[in-house]
Amino acid sequence: MRGLMMGRFQPFHNGHMELVKQILNECDEIIIAITSSQFNYLEKDPFTAGERIEMIHNSLRDSDVDLTRCFVIGVENQFNIATWSSYLKAALPKFDIVYSGNDYVKMLLADSGIEVVPPKFLDRTQYNATKIRKMIVSDEQWQKFVPSAVVDFIRTINGENRLKVISKSDTKPTEH
Repeated sequence: MRGLMMGRFQPFHNGHMELVKQILNECDEIIIAITSSQFNYLEKDPFTAGERIEMIHNSLRDSDVDLTRCFVIGVENQFNIATWSSYLKAALPKFDIVYSGNDYVKMLLADSGIEVVPPKFLDRTQYNATKIRKMIVSDEQWQKFVPSAVVDFIRTINGENRLKVISKSDTKPTEH
């Protein structure tokens, strides 16, 4: 059985890592689908799809997750929401079950006959990418909320500065 986990992963954090481990305990393989892959350098989506793929890959590798059981793939947002589940089936390897705590996602996929199960989340008030991005901008201790591979990667690409520049900019590209 193959499980699907979707998210923007801006950035990938410890809550995401725990969900990966949960899915791999319950399934033979996992697809980690990076949604909104076409968006980057925005307050809500500061990292590119390629950067997010590297963050996730490096985090999985460092946690001794068997990478042969994992697919990490970017998918673009679709403007026709009614056909979104068909798009996922065409854009991703075959999946049997979707893990999502998002009621909207559950509704859309259930309407297409796709089984959705709620994940067992870590404390979402602590492990929340929006909160982590705000902590990075305000120089708070954000590092303990993400895998060390993510800390290293963000520092390598000067991501802390990127978030600060984006947050102060009066140039606001069209958000999605």
